[in-house]
Amino acid sequence: MLVDGVWTKDWDPVQATDRKGGFVRQPSQFRHWVTPDGAPGPTGEGGFPAEPGRYLLYVALICPWACRTLTARKLKKLENVIEIAVASPKLSPEGWAFGGYPRATADPILGAAHLHQIYTASDPKVSGRATVPVLFDKQRRVIVNNESADILRMLNSAFDEWGDPSLDLYPAALRGDID
Repeated sequence: MLVDGVWTKDWDPVQATDRKGGFVRQPSQFRHWVTPDGAPGPTGEGGFPAEPGRYLLYVALICPWACRTLTARKLKKLENVIEIAVASPKLSPEGWAFGGYPRATADPILGAAHLHQIYTASDPKVSGRATVPVLFDKQRRVIVNNESADILRMLNSAFDEWGDPSLDLYPAALRGDID
């Protein structure tokens, strides 16, 4: 866990549970949006225009939240638009690590050994868990967003110029249920 930008060795991957023992996900620290024209989205600041090759999606294949973003990337035909980096499925003493496992990749942007280094590169004083998925802007070299629901909505419409706009993963009639 990061505390004011410093990795804390005493961390637990499950930070909170509800009354029934279910996992409670912490609030996401980065909530900016990629939009077709770079305008601000529902949260965060602007300046993140949809462009092919500009963004990287950090994932771990054992994380259901990350896998749903990978599924959306595939369904929307964005494999050639948004690059991915895959963390090892086994958490290290410093959380998600890169490489060292079949299908795990090296970090292609910063050469980070651990995901928490991507977080501190984006915000040197960040506190909280370093979670996947992470949508990273390679041009500005910062995390755009680490909330899977937001990333899904961005993948659904921001990149329609290069993906499959005929598939709507967030139809207006179902948004209440989805939310």
